[in-house]
Amino acid sequence: MMRIALALLLSKVFLQARCSIRNDYHSFPGGTFAFSLSAKQQRRGSNPPAYSSSIKLPIHRSPLKLFTSVSHQSEVNRPSTLSFSSPLLESGYVPVVREYSLGILKYKPLLLYIPGFDGTCVAPFLQFPELSTEFDVRGLCISMDDRSSFDILKQTVVEYIGNLSAQYESTISDGEIRPVYIMGDSFGGTLALEVALELSMRSKCSSPSNVNLQGLVLINPATSYNRSNLAKEAPSVSKLPQFLYPFALLIKLVPLFTDAYALPQLLLMLQSKALPSIIDDAQREAYMGRQAFSLPQKLKFMPRETLQWRLEKWLTAGCNSIRRKETLISEILTDLPTLIVAGELDNALPSVSEANRLSNILRDVVVHVVKGAGHANTSGSRVDLTAVMRARFPQLLQEDGRTQSLSSFQFPEDNAINIRDKRIKMKERAAAGRGIYFGMEPRYDGADFGLSPLKYWSPENFQEWNNKDS
Repeated sequence: MMRIALALLLSKVFLQARCSIRNDYHSFPGGTFAFSLSAKQQRRGSNPPAYSSSIKLPIHRSPLKLFTSVSHQSEVNRPSTLSFSSPLLESGYVPVVREYSLGILKYKPLLLYIPGFDGTCVAPFLQFPELSTEFDVRGLCISMDDRSSFDILKQTVVEYIGNLSAQYESTISDGEIRPVYIMGDSFGGTLALEVALELSMRSKCSSPSNVNLQGLVLINPATSYNRSNLAKEAPSVSKLPQFLYPFALLIKLVPLFTDAYALPQLLLMLQSKALPSIIDDAQREAYMGRQAFSLPQKLKFMPRETLQWRLEKWLTAGCNSIRRKETLISEILTDLPTLIVAGELDNALPSVSEANRLSNILRDVVVHVVKGAGHANTSGSRVDLTAVMRARFPQLLQEDGRTQSLSSFQFPEDNAINIRDKRIKMKERAAAGRGIYFGMEPRYDGADFGLSPLKYWSPENFQEWNNKDS
Protein backbone atom coordinates (compact mmCIF):
# COMPACT_ATOMS: atom_id res chain seq x y z
CA MET A 1 0.00 0.00 0.00
CA MET A 2 2.90 2.37 0.62
CA ARG A 3 3.96 1.86 -3.00
CA ILE A 4 0.53 3.11 -4.02
CA ALA A 5 0.88 6.08 -1.66
CA LEU A 6 4.23 7.03 -3.16
CA ALA A 7 2.89 6.60 -6.66
CA LEU A 8 0.06 9.00 -5.93
CA LEU A 9 2.51 11.62 -4.68
CA LEU A 10 4.99 11.27 -7.49
CA SER A 11 2.65 10.85 -10.43
CA LYS A 12 2.07 14.60 -10.88
CA VAL A 13 5.77 15.12 -11.54
CA PHE A 14 7.12 12.39 -13.74
CA LEU A 15 4.65 9.59 -14.27
CA GLN A 16 2.32 8.91 -17.17
CA ALA A 17 -1.03 7.17 -17.16
CA ARG A 18 -1.57 5.02 -20.22
CA CYS A 19 -5.16 6.00 -20.72
CA SER A 20 -6.04 5.36 -24.32
CA ILE A 21 -9.35 4.12 -25.63
CA ARG A 22 -9.28 3.29 -29.28
CA ASN A 23 -12.09 3.52 -31.79
CA ASP A 24 -13.44 6.50 -33.58
CA TYR A 25 -17.15 5.95 -33.67
CA HIS A 26 -20.16 6.23 -31.42
CA SER A 27 -22.88 3.87 -32.55
CA PHE A 28 -25.99 2.93 -30.75
CA PRO A 29 -28.68 0.26 -31.18
CA GLY A 30 -27.02 -3.08 -30.68
CA GLY A 31 -23.73 -1.33 -31.37
CA THR A 32 -20.67 -0.15 -29.53
CA PHE A 33 -19.20 2.96 -28.01
CA ALA A 34 -15.68 4.30 -27.89
CA PHE A 35 -14.09 7.63 -28.40
CA SER A 36 -10.59 8.94 -28.84
CA LEU A 37 -8.63 11.39 -30.86
CA SER A 38 -5.33 10.02 -32.14
CA ALA A 39 -2.69 12.45 -33.29
CA LYS A 40 0.18 10.37 -34.57
CA GLN A 41 3.01 10.75 -36.99
CA GLN A 42 4.68 7.48 -37.99
CA ARG A 43 8.22 7.01 -39.15
CA ARG A 44 8.19 6.30 -42.86
CA GLY A 45 7.72 2.60 -43.47
CA SER A 46 6.68 1.76 -39.90
CA ASN A 47 3.46 0.04 -38.94
CA PRO A 48 0.77 1.86 -36.99
CA PRO A 49 0.76 1.16 -33.26
CA ALA A 50 -1.70 -1.19 -31.65
CA TYR A 51 -4.24 0.50 -29.42
CA SER A 52 -5.29 -0.67 -26.05
CA SER A 53 -9.02 -1.30 -26.15
CA SER A 54 -12.44 -0.58 -27.45
CA ILE A 55 -15.57 -0.16 -25.39
CA LYS A 56 -18.88 -1.85 -26.07
CA LEU A 57 -22.30 -1.24 -24.65
CA PRO A 58 -25.82 -1.75 -25.95
CA ILE A 59 -27.60 1.53 -26.40
CA HIS A 60 -30.95 2.90 -27.53
CA ARG A 61 -30.34 5.80 -29.86
CA SER A 62 -29.60 6.48 -33.49
CA PRO A 63 -26.07 6.16 -34.93
CA LEU A 64 -23.71 9.04 -34.20
CA LYS A 65 -20.16 9.30 -35.45
CA LEU A 66 -18.24 10.97 -32.67
CA PHE A 67 -14.78 11.71 -33.98
CA THR A 68 -12.26 10.58 -36.55
CA SER A 69 -8.54 10.18 -36.19
CA VAL A 70 -6.38 13.13 -37.17
CA SER A 71 -2.66 13.22 -37.79
CA HIS A 72 -0.17 15.97 -37.25
CA GLN A 73 3.46 16.49 -38.05
CA SER A 74 5.43 16.52 -34.81
CA GLU A 75 8.61 18.54 -34.57
CA VAL A 76 10.73 15.40 -34.29
CA ASN A 77 10.54 12.21 -36.32
CA ARG A 78 8.86 9.92 -33.80
CA PRO A 79 5.35 8.65 -33.07
CA SER A 80 3.12 10.74 -30.86
CA THR A 81 -0.37 10.09 -29.56
CA LEU A 82 -3.06 12.28 -28.10
CA SER A 83 -6.28 10.65 -26.96
CA PHE A 84 -9.54 11.70 -25.36
CA SER A 85 -11.21 9.30 -22.97
CA SER A 86 -14.04 9.03 -20.49
CA PRO A 87 -12.18 8.11 -17.29
CA LEU A 88 -15.31 6.91 -15.49
CA LEU A 89 -16.51 4.74 -18.35
CA GLU A 90 -13.00 3.33 -18.62
CA SER A 91 -13.01 2.40 -14.96
CA GLY A 92 -16.48 0.83 -15.01
CA TYR A 93 -18.03 3.33 -12.60
CA VAL A 94 -21.59 2.00 -12.44
CA PRO A 95 -23.68 5.21 -12.36
CA VAL A 96 -22.00 6.59 -15.49
CA VAL A 97 -22.14 3.24 -17.30
CA ARG A 98 -25.87 3.09 -16.59
CA GLU A 99 -26.37 6.65 -17.79
CA TYR A 100 -24.55 5.80 -20.97
CA SER A 101 -26.50 2.59 -21.57
CA LEU A 102 -29.77 4.50 -21.12
CA GLY A 103 -28.71 7.15 -23.61
CA ILE A 104 -28.59 9.90 -20.97
CA LEU A 105 -24.90 10.74 -20.73
CA LYS A 106 -24.69 12.60 -24.02
CA TYR A 107 -27.36 15.06 -22.87
CA LYS A 108 -25.20 16.36 -20.03
CA PRO A 109 -22.91 19.34 -20.50
CA LEU A 110 -19.44 18.38 -21.68
CA LEU A 111 -16.58 18.88 -19.23
CA LEU A 112 -13.17 18.44 -20.83
CA TYR A 113 -10.24 18.05 -18.43
CA ILE A 114 -6.82 19.12 -19.77
CA PRO A 115 -3.98 17.74 -17.63
CA GLY A 116 -0.70 19.16 -16.46
CA PHE A 117 2.57 18.52 -18.23
CA ASP A 118 2.58 14.92 -17.00
CA GLY A 119 -0.20 14.32 -19.55
CA THR A 120 -2.35 12.12 -17.29
CA CYS A 121 -5.85 12.22 -15.81
CA VAL A 122 -4.57 10.96 -12.45
CA ALA A 123 -4.48 14.18 -10.38
CA PRO A 124 -8.26 14.86 -10.10
CA PHE A 125 -9.50 11.25 -10.18
CA LEU A 126 -11.18 11.59 -6.76
CA GLN A 127 -13.31 14.44 -8.17
CA PHE A 128 -14.60 12.60 -11.22
CA PRO A 129 -17.53 10.68 -9.63
CA GLU A 130 -19.09 13.82 -8.14
CA LEU A 131 -18.36 15.82 -11.30
CA SER A 132 -20.24 13.16 -13.25
CA THR A 133 -23.47 14.13 -11.48
CA GLU A 134 -23.37 17.33 -13.55
CA PHE A 135 -21.20 16.58 -16.57
CA ASP A 136 -20.16 14.13 -19.24
CA VAL A 137 -16.54 14.07 -18.07
CA ARG A 138 -13.83 13.59 -20.67
CA GLY A 139 -10.07 13.90 -20.39
CA LEU A 140 -7.12 14.53 -22.67
CA CYS A 141 -4.27 12.03 -22.30
CA ILE A 142 -0.84 12.55 -23.83
CA SER A 143 1.65 9.77 -24.37
CA MET A 144 5.07 10.10 -22.79
CA ASP A 145 6.81 10.06 -26.17
CA ASP A 146 4.60 12.80 -27.61
CA ARG A 147 6.47 15.66 -29.25
CA SER A 148 3.56 17.93 -30.15
CA SER A 149 4.12 21.64 -30.16
CA PHE A 150 1.99 23.90 -27.97
CA ASP A 151 0.08 25.07 -31.04
CA ILE A 152 -0.64 21.50 -32.16
CA LEU A 153 -2.02 20.69 -28.70
CA LYS A 154 -4.26 23.75 -28.87
CA GLN A 155 -5.59 22.98 -32.32
CA THR A 156 -6.21 19.33 -31.42
CA VAL A 157 -8.37 20.27 -28.43
CA VAL A 158 -10.20 22.99 -30.36
CA GLU A 159 -11.05 20.59 -33.17
CA TYR A 160 -12.21 17.90 -30.73
CA ILE A 161 -14.60 20.27 -28.97
CA GLY A 162 -15.82 21.70 -32.25
CA ASN A 163 -16.55 18.28 -33.71
CA LEU A 164 -18.38 17.05 -30.60
CA SER A 165 -20.49 20.20 -30.54
CA ALA A 166 -21.33 19.98 -34.24
CA GLN A 167 -22.34 16.34 -33.96
CA TYR A 168 -24.49 17.01 -30.91
CA GLU A 169 -26.28 19.86 -32.66
CA SER A 170 -26.89 17.98 -35.90
CA THR A 171 -27.62 14.49 -34.58
CA ILE A 172 -29.04 14.67 -31.08
CA SER A 173 -30.61 18.02 -30.41
CA ASP A 174 -33.37 19.96 -32.09
CA GLY A 175 -31.35 23.13 -32.62
CA GLU A 176 -29.94 22.96 -29.10
CA ILE A 177 -26.23 23.59 -28.55
CA ARG A 178 -24.57 21.47 -25.88
CA PRO A 179 -22.98 23.45 -23.03
CA VAL A 180 -19.20 23.06 -22.85
CA TYR A 181 -16.92 23.63 -19.86
CA ILE A 182 -13.13 23.41 -20.03
CA MET A 183 -11.00 22.57 -17.00
CA GLY A 184 -7.24 22.99 -17.22
CA ASP A 185 -4.80 21.88 -14.52
CA SER A 186 -1.33 23.47 -14.22
CA PHE A 187 0.09 23.43 -17.77
CA GLY A 188 -3.42 22.41 -18.79
CA GLY A 189 -4.61 25.74 -17.43
CA THR A 190 -2.37 27.55 -19.88
CA LEU A 191 -3.59 25.36 -22.71
CA ALA A 192 -7.23 25.72 -21.61
CA LEU A 193 -6.94 29.51 -21.69
CA GLU A 194 -5.56 29.38 -25.24
CA VAL A 195 -8.31 26.97 -26.30
CA ALA A 196 -11.01 29.21 -24.80
CA LEU A 197 -9.55 32.21 -26.62
CA GLU A 198 -9.46 30.35 -29.94
CA LEU A 199 -13.03 29.04 -29.58
CA SER A 200 -14.33 32.48 -28.60
CA MET A 201 -12.58 34.16 -31.53
CA ARG A 202 -14.03 31.58 -33.91
CA SER A 203 -17.51 32.12 -32.50
CA LYS A 204 -17.23 35.86 -33.14
CA CYS A 205 -16.24 35.17 -36.74
CA SER A 206 -18.97 32.61 -37.47
CA SER A 207 -22.62 33.20 -36.64
CA PRO A 208 -24.12 31.15 -35.21
CA SER A 209 -21.32 29.19 -33.52
CA ASN A 210 -21.78 25.48 -32.75
CA VAL A 211 -19.64 25.69 -29.59
CA ASN A 212 -21.54 26.84 -26.52
CA LEU A 213 -18.66 27.62 -24.15
CA GLN A 214 -20.26 28.22 -20.76
CA GLY A 215 -17.33 28.27 -18.39
CA LEU A 216 -13.59 27.98 -17.87
CA VAL A 217 -11.91 26.40 -14.83
CA LEU A 218 -8.18 26.97 -14.25
CA ILE A 219 -6.46 24.94 -11.52
CA ASN A 220 -3.05 26.33 -10.54
CA PRO A 221 -2.60 27.68 -14.08
CA ALA A 222 0.99 27.59 -15.28
CA THR A 223 0.66 31.02 -16.89
CA SER A 224 3.06 32.02 -14.10
CA TYR A 225 5.69 29.43 -15.05
CA ASN A 226 8.36 31.95 -16.07
CA ARG A 227 8.46 33.36 -12.53
CA SER A 228 8.04 30.07 -10.66
CA ASN A 229 10.22 27.80 -8.53
CA LEU A 230 9.63 25.10 -11.12
CA ALA A 231 11.27 27.27 -13.80
CA LYS A 232 14.25 27.82 -11.51
CA GLU A 233 14.83 24.14 -10.67
CA ALA A 234 13.51 21.94 -13.48
CA PRO A 235 15.69 23.00 -16.47
CA SER A 236 18.91 22.13 -14.65
CA VAL A 237 17.45 18.75 -13.61
CA SER A 238 16.58 17.96 -17.23
CA LYS A 239 20.22 18.50 -18.26
CA LEU A 240 21.84 16.23 -15.67
CA PRO A 241 23.57 13.00 -16.67
CA GLN A 242 21.18 10.09 -16.97
CA PHE A 243 22.41 8.30 -13.85
CA LEU A 244 21.77 11.39 -11.69
CA TYR A 245 18.45 12.38 -13.25
CA PRO A 246 16.08 10.12 -11.20
CA PHE A 247 17.66 11.21 -7.92
CA ALA A 248 17.40 14.88 -8.83
CA LEU A 249 13.71 14.43 -9.62
CA LEU A 250 13.12 13.10 -6.12
CA ILE A 251 15.30 15.61 -4.32
CA LYS A 252 14.65 18.83 -6.26
CA LEU A 253 11.29 18.56 -8.01
CA VAL A 254 9.03 16.31 -5.94
CA PRO A 255 9.09 18.66 -2.90
CA LEU A 256 7.76 21.45 -5.12
CA PHE A 257 4.57 19.47 -5.82
CA THR A 258 3.74 17.92 -2.45
CA ASP A 259 2.32 19.34 0.78
CA ALA A 260 2.20 18.36 4.44
CA TYR A 261 -1.30 16.87 4.25
CA ALA A 262 -1.38 14.61 1.17
CA LEU A 263 0.36 11.56 2.68
CA PRO A 264 -1.30 11.80 6.14
CA GLN A 265 -4.73 12.01 4.51
CA LEU A 266 -3.91 9.02 2.35
CA LEU A 267 -2.95 7.12 5.50
CA LEU A 268 -6.30 8.04 7.07
CA MET A 269 -7.98 6.39 4.10
CA LEU A 270 -5.77 3.31 4.24
CA GLN A 271 -6.50 2.94 7.97
CA SER A 272 -10.26 3.39 7.40
CA LYS A 273 -10.35 6.36 9.78
CA ALA A 274 -11.79 8.77 7.21
CA LEU A 275 -12.57 9.27 3.54
CA PRO A 276 -12.67 12.37 1.34
CA SER A 277 -16.11 13.94 1.61
CA ILE A 278 -16.70 13.28 -2.10
CA ILE A 279 -16.15 9.51 -1.65
CA ASP A 280 -19.40 8.84 0.16
CA ASP A 281 -20.73 5.45 -0.96
CA ALA A 282 -19.52 1.95 -1.83
CA GLN A 283 -19.46 2.50 -5.59
CA ARG A 284 -17.21 5.53 -5.21
CA GLU A 285 -14.95 3.77 -2.73
CA ALA A 286 -14.69 0.79 -5.08
CA TYR A 287 -13.84 3.17 -7.94
CA MET A 288 -11.13 4.78 -5.78
CA GLY A 289 -9.74 1.36 -4.90
CA ARG A 290 -9.64 0.22 -8.51
CA GLN A 291 -7.78 3.39 -9.48
CA ALA A 292 -5.23 2.79 -6.74
CA PHE A 293 -4.68 -0.80 -7.84
CA SER A 294 -4.28 0.26 -11.47
CA LEU A 295 -1.62 2.90 -10.85
CA PRO A 296 1.39 0.55 -11.09
CA GLN A 297 0.19 -0.45 -14.57
CA LYS A 298 -0.83 3.05 -15.67
CA LEU A 299 2.07 5.13 -14.46
CA LYS A 300 5.19 5.64 -16.47
CA PHE A 301 8.49 7.33 -15.70
CA MET A 302 9.09 10.61 -17.54
CA PRO A 303 12.37 10.42 -19.49
CA ARG A 304 14.82 13.27 -19.30
CA GLU A 305 14.27 14.16 -22.97
CA THR A 306 10.51 14.37 -22.41
CA LEU A 307 10.99 16.69 -19.46
CA GLN A 308 13.25 18.91 -21.55
CA TRP A 309 10.68 19.06 -24.36
CA ARG A 310 7.76 19.88 -22.12
CA LEU A 311 9.59 22.53 -20.14
CA GLU A 312 10.65 24.35 -23.31
CA LYS A 313 7.96 23.60 -25.88
CA TRP A 314 4.94 23.50 -23.58
CA LEU A 315 5.46 25.44 -20.34
CA THR A 316 7.78 28.18 -21.60
CA ALA A 317 6.11 28.48 -25.02
CA GLY A 318 2.63 28.47 -23.51
CA CYS A 319 3.46 31.02 -20.84
CA ASN A 320 5.04 33.35 -23.41
CA SER A 321 2.06 32.94 -25.74
CA ILE A 322 -0.40 33.96 -23.02
CA ARG A 323 1.74 36.96 -22.07
CA ARG A 324 1.73 38.20 -25.66
CA LYS A 325 -2.05 37.85 -25.89
CA GLU A 326 -3.14 39.33 -22.55
CA THR A 327 -4.77 42.36 -24.13
CA LEU A 328 -6.63 40.18 -26.61
CA ILE A 329 -7.68 37.81 -23.83
CA SER A 330 -9.03 40.72 -21.83
CA GLU A 331 -11.10 41.87 -24.80
CA ILE A 332 -12.36 38.51 -26.09
CA LEU A 333 -12.89 36.59 -22.83
CA THR A 334 -14.13 39.49 -20.72
CA ASP A 335 -17.62 37.94 -20.44
CA LEU A 336 -16.59 34.30 -20.06
CA PRO A 337 -17.40 33.07 -16.52
CA THR A 338 -14.15 31.75 -15.11
CA LEU A 339 -13.23 29.89 -11.93
CA ILE A 340 -9.62 29.84 -10.76
CA VAL A 341 -8.75 27.22 -8.14
CA ALA A 342 -5.41 27.79 -6.42
CA GLY A 343 -3.51 25.70 -3.90
CA GLU A 344 -2.69 27.77 -0.84
CA LEU A 345 0.69 26.04 -0.38
CA ASP A 346 1.68 25.55 -4.03
CA ASN A 347 5.48 25.64 -4.11
CA ALA A 348 5.81 24.80 -7.79
CA LEU A 349 3.94 27.86 -9.08
CA PRO A 350 2.89 31.14 -7.42
CA SER A 351 -0.73 30.09 -7.93
CA VAL A 352 -2.51 32.39 -5.48
CA SER A 353 -0.80 35.56 -6.74
CA GLU A 354 -1.29 34.40 -10.33
CA ALA A 355 -5.01 33.88 -9.71
CA ASN A 356 -5.27 37.45 -8.52
CA ARG A 357 -3.28 38.72 -11.51
CA LEU A 358 -5.47 36.83 -13.98
CA SER A 359 -8.56 38.25 -12.28
CA ASN A 360 -7.57 41.67 -13.57
CA ILE A 361 -7.27 40.32 -17.11
CA LEU A 362 -10.27 38.00 -17.41
CA ARG A 363 -12.62 40.21 -15.33
CA ASP A 364 -15.52 37.74 -14.79
CA VAL A 365 -13.56 35.60 -12.35
CA VAL A 366 -14.10 33.91 -9.00
CA VAL A 367 -11.00 32.67 -7.15
CA HIS A 368 -11.21 29.71 -4.80
CA VAL A 369 -8.14 29.00 -2.64
CA VAL A 370 -7.83 25.41 -1.40
CA LYS A 371 -6.60 25.55 2.18
CA GLY A 372 -3.39 23.68 2.90
CA ALA A 373 -3.09 22.26 -0.62
CA GLY A 374 0.15 21.98 -2.54
CA HIS A 375 0.33 21.83 -6.30
CA ALA A 376 -0.47 18.13 -6.75
CA ASN A 377 -3.24 18.02 -4.15
CA THR A 378 -5.23 21.12 -5.18
CA SER A 379 -7.76 18.94 -7.00
CA GLY A 380 -7.51 16.14 -4.44
CA SER A 381 -9.19 15.42 -1.13
CA ARG A 382 -9.18 19.00 0.24
CA VAL A 383 -11.78 20.39 -2.15
CA ASP A 384 -15.28 19.57 -3.39
CA LEU A 385 -14.69 20.80 -6.90
CA THR A 386 -18.22 20.12 -8.12
CA ALA A 387 -19.75 22.17 -5.30
CA VAL A 388 -17.37 25.03 -6.07
CA MET A 389 -18.37 24.85 -9.74
CA ARG A 390 -22.09 24.87 -8.91
CA ALA A 391 -21.59 27.99 -6.84
CA ARG A 392 -19.61 29.65 -9.63
CA PHE A 393 -21.81 28.58 -12.54
CA PRO A 394 -25.41 28.99 -11.33
CA GLN A 395 -26.79 27.63 -14.60
CA LEU A 396 -25.84 24.19 -13.26
CA LEU A 397 -28.54 24.63 -10.63
CA GLN A 398 -31.25 25.24 -13.21
CA GLU A 399 -33.29 22.51 -14.90
CA ASP A 400 -31.10 19.80 -13.42
CA GLY A 401 -28.07 21.82 -14.58
CA ARG A 402 -28.13 19.96 -17.86
CA THR A 403 -29.68 20.45 -21.28
CA GLN A 404 -33.25 20.97 -22.37
CA SER A 405 -33.19 17.54 -23.99
CA LEU A 406 -32.31 15.89 -20.69
CA SER A 407 -34.95 17.88 -18.85
CA SER A 408 -37.58 16.20 -21.03
CA PHE A 409 -36.01 12.74 -20.82
CA GLN A 410 -38.21 9.96 -19.44
CA PHE A 411 -36.25 8.52 -16.53
CA PRO A 412 -36.71 4.89 -15.42
CA GLU A 413 -38.34 4.08 -12.13
CA ASP A 414 -35.41 2.23 -10.54
CA ASN A 415 -33.63 5.40 -9.36
CA ALA A 416 -30.43 4.16 -10.97
CA ILE A 417 -29.62 7.54 -12.49
CA ASN A 418 -26.56 9.46 -11.39
CA ILE A 419 -28.30 12.43 -9.71
CA ARG A 420 -27.27 13.81 -6.31
CA ASP A 421 -27.99 16.77 -4.09
CA LYS A 422 -26.79 20.02 -5.63
CA ARG A 423 -24.68 21.34 -2.78
CA ILE A 424 -22.71 24.50 -3.47
CA LYS A 425 -20.15 24.11 -0.71
CA MET A 426 -18.20 21.36 0.97
CA LYS A 427 -20.11 19.16 3.41
CA GLU A 428 -20.28 20.81 6.80
CA ARG A 429 -18.27 18.30 8.81
CA ALA A 430 -15.52 18.11 6.19
CA ALA A 431 -15.30 21.91 6.00
CA ALA A 432 -15.00 22.13 9.79
CA GLY A 433 -12.09 19.71 9.93
CA ARG A 434 -8.64 21.00 10.77
CA GLY A 435 -5.24 19.98 9.50
CA ILE A 436 -5.32 16.52 7.97
CA TYR A 437 -9.08 16.26 8.64
CA PHE A 438 -10.04 19.19 6.41
CA GLY A 439 -12.07 17.80 3.52
CA MET A 440 -12.42 14.42 5.24
CA GLU A 441 -15.38 12.72 6.87
CA PRO A 442 -15.93 9.50 8.84
CA ARG A 443 -16.71 6.51 6.66
CA TYR A 444 -20.17 6.61 5.10
CA ASP A 445 -20.98 3.15 6.54
CA GLY A 446 -19.41 3.60 9.98
CA ALA A 447 -17.34 0.47 9.44
CA ASP A 448 -14.04 -0.17 11.18
CA PHE A 449 -12.55 -1.56 7.99
CA GLY A 450 -12.57 -0.30 4.44
CA LEU A 451 -14.45 -1.92 1.61
CA SER A 452 -12.92 -5.29 0.80
CA PRO A 453 -10.90 -5.22 -2.43
CA LEU A 454 -12.88 -8.31 -3.44
CA LYS A 455 -15.90 -6.00 -3.74
CA TYR A 456 -14.15 -3.48 -5.97
CA TRP A 457 -15.18 -5.59 -8.96
CA SER A 458 -18.48 -6.92 -7.62
CA PRO A 459 -21.56 -6.50 -9.87
CA GLU A 460 -23.04 -3.75 -7.68
CA ASN A 461 -19.79 -1.73 -7.77
CA PHE A 462 -18.37 -2.38 -11.22
CA GLN A 463 -19.74 -2.57 -14.76
CA GLU A 464 -17.40 -4.73 -16.81
CA TRP A 465 -16.50 -3.57 -20.29
CA ASN A 466 -16.15 -5.91 -23.23
CA ASN A 467 -12.99 -4.73 -24.97
CA LYS A 468 -13.00 -7.23 -27.81
CA ASP A 469 -13.89 -6.22 -31.31
CA SER A 470 -16.84 -7.91 -32.93
